[in-house]
Amino acid sequence: MRVRLSPRASSIFGRIPLTPATIGFLLQTAAAQSIRGTVILAQTGEPLPFSVVMLSPGGARIFTDAHGRFAFSNLGNGTYLLSVRQIGFSPVDTQIALRGDDPSTVRIALHPLIVQLPPVVVIGYGPCTAPGPPKSTDDPALVAVFDQLQENARRFELFADSYPFRFRLERTLRDVTRRGDTLKTVDILSLGNNDERPYEVGRVVAPGWGPWNGDLLVHTTVLQEFANKTFIDNHCFHLAGRDTIAGETLVRVDFEPAERLGWADIAGAAYLDSISYELRFTETSLTHPERSPLTEVNTMTARTRFHSIAPGIPLQDSLIAITTYRFGRFTKRIETQRLIDMRFRRRTPTQDLR
Repeated sequence: MRVRLSPRASSIFGRIPLTPATIGFLLQTAAAQSIRGTVILAQTGEPLPFSVVMLSPGGARIFTDAHGRFAFSNLGNGTYLLSVRQIGFSPVDTQIALRGDDPSTVRIALHPLIVQLPPVVVIGYGPCTAPGPPKSTDDPALVAVFDQLQENARRFELFADSYPFRFRLERTLRDVTRRGDTLKTVDILSLGNNDERPYEVGRVVAPGWGPWNGDLLVHTTVLQEFANKTFIDNHCFHLAGRDTIAGETLVRVDFEPAERLGWADIAGAAYLDSISYELRFTETSLTHPERSPLTEVNTMTARTRFHSIAPGIPLQDSLIAITTYRFGRFTKRIETQRLIDMRFRRRTPTQDLR
């Protein structure tokens, strides 16, 4: 979310005419090749709905249905890699060879993820001189938790593509003058699931667009950034361990911008549920505001709370951002955002989970 701070055909087909009988033959042959399966919980055999199943080559991604079932059809002979992901569970990759016209049926059992977390919160990581995703040689706990964080983002991307939606936010701005007076404005923002612009280096502070047109905006940490290569390649990530917000025990992952960046950027943290590993909160702070058009800004911090709109799919529920100023008429601005409602543009996930 943003924080407002101011007002050709194939050569073969080209030579061979396709009669209706030929077309029917081709379609029937393709349809005979398929991979079907069920994703279950290893311990009990219960189905795991809304698991993400990917097939390569081809890159197809789908959710399992209410009974944990999935199907890929119209496949040719060959070897495929089937990847199954669900937050809170260890991922499974398996190869499947299709030969002849017999469909392949598989049963994938997922095991709950077990991560040995550090007992205390670590602070003071030093400068970020080697940004990017954790390497396989890094702390196994960090690698596992970071993968869960990315899976949250990848699930949201697939969800938004599968079930496009719009939502409304109520935004309240409170400006505090140096005399202690408060000026308050309230408005409603109507947004689509793809309206958020992705992170760009040097563009954390940028002119607004759409409902923010005419404002100067600061990019806060949105879920999609954890699947954004540009964001990941320009930040370092650290597993801080367990932390608590509002009495809820969470797993905290800190991030900070690369030292080489010569512009204002964002640092902060992502908080995951300690059992399900679903994203619950993000925190954002603006680094080096003096390197941006916001020369009068001293600090800007924001906390975003998320809630589930479908199994394992978090969406912003609320946000509070506090900006303090070095000079000028105001000492600080307090911005709050609250989710009012959301609606799906086409079918809803509940229709696929019956």
